[in-house]
Amino acid sequence: MTDIGKFLSDVDKLKKHDRQNNGGKPDYNRIAKDLRNLFERSTSCPGELPGSIYEYWESQYVLNSADIKEEPVIENTQKLGAMLAFLDNSTEDEDLLTDDDWQEIATLVNYESEELPIDILQELMMILVNHGAY
Repeated sequence: MTDIGKFLSDVDKLKKHDRQNNGGKPDYNRIAKDLRNLFERSTSCPGELPGSIYEYWESQYVLNSADIKEEPVIENTQKLGAMLAFLDNSTEDEDLLTDDDWQEIATLVNYESEELPIDILQELMMILVNHGAY
């Protein structure tokens, strides 16, 4: 299982345990903090960039949902996994991200660039260039 596969499995477990403890009823607001912590712990990328990318994902895909209690749905979880892969210099599932996602991620990388080690910054920027985000 890839690291992204493990992450997605851990997200499913988090959602399942929450539902089991709450009469089978989902509620994103109950798992939001734990999900963010899981995402940030799952990446080797240092600094605030993982949190910034998580916040973008949450605002773009979860908080705009017609039924937030059901979030994160599989499609949104997979997008979050693709963003995690990006942070770890992997191209896994990169096709799940839209041009707008790549543009916003590039903006976030630029904003956090002073805090990132140069080798990590170069790797991230190469991926962004390959996606036309620069």
